[in-house]
Amino acid sequence: MTRFRTLALLILAAVLVYTGLWYTAGMKAEKAVVAKFSAWRDAGLKVDHGKVTLEGFPYRIIITVDKPEVRTRAKGLQVKAGSLTLISHLWTPGHWMAEAHDVAASAAGDAWALTDGYMRASYRRHEDGRPIIVVDSLATDDFQLLKAPGLDAPARLDSWTLYLRPGTEKHGPDSGLYEDRFLDFKLQAAAGATQVGLEGGISGPVIADWTADQLAAWRDGGGILEFDSIDFAVAGARLKGNASLTLDETFKPLGSASLTMAGGSALARWLDGTGIQADTAIATIGEEAASVPVMLQNGQVTVGNAELTSLKPVIGD
Repeated sequence: MTRFRTLALLILAAVLVYTGLWYTAGMKAEKAVVAKFSAWRDAGLKVDHGKVTLEGFPYRIIITVDKPEVRTRAKGLQVKAGSLTLISHLWTPGHWMAEAHDVAASAAGDAWALTDGYMRASYRRHEDGRPIIVVDSLATDDFQLLKAPGLDAPARLDSWTLYLRPGTEKHGPDSGLYEDRFLDFKLQAAAGATQVGLEGGISGPVIADWTADQLAAWRDGGGILEFDSIDFAVAGARLKGNASLTLDETFKPLGSASLTMAGGSALARWLDGTGIQADTAIATIGEEAASVPVMLQNGQVTVGNAELTSLKPVIGD
């Protein structure tokens, strides 16, 4: 009987300790979410949300935010959802899962826009202090890409995954020619026979909003959008390579790309379907893989010696 009583007391003590730890960690996480929203407001973002609740005891820490909405003041980024659920465990404080329902998002002055019935994400902080965020859809039957450069009608995707790694990291030789990246990214997407793979990063001053002043500060501060890897395939054609871009004085893309293209006629047909007449610049490349220089300057995209299409400013007047 004495042993049983001792065991029961030990179990009770363990339950009480675990309960205390769970509620301490859960309430700390709940306060951290609310504090993050407040910090974003203090930084100039517009933030709205409904009730924030804590649940999940005893196995998980679950924080649900009703109707969250975060947006910059000049349409640099707008994200809202019907609900956002953050999930972690007491023993994995550096790893969180997120589930969002009825998502609508836009970016870059509404140049990009999407909706999704259910979106999920993973957040994990690594030993170097930089987090890795992975975002995708559980199913893409209710996902719609409403706007994107070169997109003339809403599109659906068979699959997509976006990897983001914010934080400063030095890329390239240790010289003044290279600025620190404030964001690394990787995108994988597929729609039918069309597959896209992009990997790269953004360096220079952080772009806080989609305004002429912010974009000019980024450009003049040595800002570069780097595509370390480009892999694009459509039925009968493939394009691979890398590119570096910035903005000119009129906020049009400026830079160059080193690409290997195969299946010129199929790629030209695909571009024609997006409204870009590519017979002269692309169709003559041939079916075998060939290295092709691409320049973006003076408001034009030039492939080899042929003009492919004109470029518009990335921001309106």
